[in-house]
Amino acid sequence: MKPREKKPDIVYRIIDKETGKACGSYSRAYCDEYDFSSEKEARNANFHGMFKDEDKYGIAKYKATYELLED
Repeated sequence: MKPREKKPDIVYRIIDKETGKACGSYSRAYCDEYDFSSEKEARNANFHGMFKDEDKYGIAKYKATYELLED
């Protein structure tokens, strides 16, 4: 997703099953992208198809919420 693009209510992140941490997919235009609009988009985020390996990478579904911290 583009950095200035409004994110949907639900986003998907690629999770390295070994470390439990979210993985970014490099994009020359936006550096690493972490949030995707579907599981399919997340799995296909890398040109080489590395995130299609379901034994190594999981896809986590998040509800994106915004909390006003300061007005």
